[in-house]
Amino acid sequence: GEAPEVDALHAVEGRVDGGAAVVQGFEDDGRTAGQGGGGRPHGQHDPHSKLSAEQQINVALQHQAEGRPELALGTLDQAIGRYPQNARLLAVRGSLYLEQGRVAEALKDLELAVSLDPDDASTLVNRAQAYRQFGRIAEALADLDRALALQPDLLPARFNRGAIRYSSGEIEAALEDFDYCVALDPHDPAPYFNRAATRDALGDRDPAQVARVLDRFEREAQAAAERKAVEERRKQEERAARAAQPRRGNRQSVGEALAKSVARTIGTTLGRQIVRG
Repeated sequence: GEAPEVDALHAVEGRVDGGAAVVQGFEDDGRTAGQGGGGRPHGQHDPHSKLSAEQQINVALQHQAEGRPELALGTLDQAIGRYPQNARLLAVRGSLYLEQGRVAEALKDLELAVSLDPDDASTLVNRAQAYRQFGRIAEALADLDRALALQPDLLPARFNRGAIRYSSGEIEAALEDFDYCVALDPHDPAPYFNRAATRDALGDRDPAQVARVLDRFEREAQAAAERKAVEERRKQEERAARAAQPRRGNRQSVGEALAKSVARTIGTTLGRQIVRG
């Protein structure tokens, strides 16, 4: 069977569904984007028309972080229209497509991004994930090998290569990758989990160790779910505070409304243990 793969929050070394790491420039889990994000993000006049490509990326990632994936893609679409040969714009849009399961669109962007900047290790990791989902395993491994030649300590590349090696029957090579991942980040439960499965496949069965790994994984997974819930609640409260912005005659400031909303959020989370890995 395949090595167990797990979800983790995405950040720069986030993981998408299925556990394979996808390198992104934003923090974690907007899901459904519109086709092309049509229209201007802020009405008829485009306030971003004079922004640089990097500034456009920052705007798009802010939209994504605040739960507006359609606007994130729309911003990137417009930016790529102005900067069609910008590898980073294409790579970021490809990562968003990949997370949303739009693999064909992701691969198109990522292949062009790699052709423009063949030494970007993060883009190679993401293209490898797209290749893998199309069953193009040799190409996926080649991208991960190249990414690790460029950045030997790039955890998503190492983790994904270990998973592919395991599923391809290269068990000992997979164990080397998972050992390396554990050494890179001793607080990430995913490599421990996959390493335990790999050791089991090699006949190295230590029931006590497996039980400890499973317990740790379950605790970390629960903590990640709680962190995600708290973050979503915070975003909802902030949106509610913005919606409560006073009209004329209302003397409550937006700052006061936001302060009250944050206080409510804190009040609902007191007493819950939030473990940061």
